[in-house]
Amino acid sequence: EGSRVAASAGPAAQAWGAAAPQAQPQPTRPVPAPAFTAPGSREEDVQQATNVRKKIAENMLRSRHSAAHCATWDEVDMTNLVTLRARLKERVKATYGVGLTYMPFIVKAVVRALRESPVLNASMTEGGEIHFKKYYNIGVAVHRDSGLIVPVLHDADRKTLLQLAQEIEDLGNRARADKLQLSDIQGGTFTITNAGMFGATASTPIINYPEVGVLGVHLIQERPVVRDHRIVIRHMMTLVLSFDHRLVDGTPAVQFLHRVKELLEDPESWLLDSI
Repeated sequence: EGSRVAASAGPAAQAWGAAAPQAQPQPTRPVPAPAFTAPGSREEDVQQATNVRKKIAENMLRSRHSAAHCATWDEVDMTNLVTLRARLKERVKATYGVGLTYMPFIVKAVVRALRESPVLNASMTEGGEIHFKKYYNIGVAVHRDSGLIVPVLHDADRKTLLQLAQEIEDLGNRARADKLQLSDIQGGTFTITNAGMFGATASTPIINYPEVGVLGVHLIQERPVVRDHRIVIRHMMTLVLSFDHRLVDGTPAVQFLHRVKELLEDPESWLLDSI
């Protein structure tokens, strides 16, 4: 009978000497309130768009409506180029007074790849004419407070690495000071935009119509990758090519991007031919 009483009392009655439930601790202070007060009404600051911003909006909308946008990605091992630039930049600055960024190297690689993929250096009219450009005017997008602008490196194929570095620096400075001439922003055949300077690891840039391709370059960062069945740390960068699928099919687009990748990964194999 005693065992029946214990069973009916449940587990708590059997756990002789169990501690009584603890009381919940009381808070010592209230949850802090923000130091600022939210406005009673939702305020807006209304500004008229500048003429530059209106023009950019018109061009971007025209590009989106006129070109058949498509994009392809690839990862580039920039380790050799990072090492090469680190070895050269102080000497170039001291000798020529020019800052050696990665962009001149990228421009050189792009021009070389465009020669092998002429359809990426072309344009297409609304009437169906295809214009294959036999000159290489490379636009390099520059961010300004008043909006993005794309000054052009005219005849980039005829300039040395240091000339490109000097011109990129000059165009960038004049763009930010609103001192570009009309000729500085006209006549581009292909564009490069660098979202990596703001920390972006990937993006899909809009084509600078009527061009048919724009290359997005991004942040160079150390990443773990596999080399010879081993995980190693390399300086990697994502390349993104946006292209106009009306004219450029996937095969030449991927081939062009892969060629740029090959050139950037092994710069010393070709730079001596084009410095």
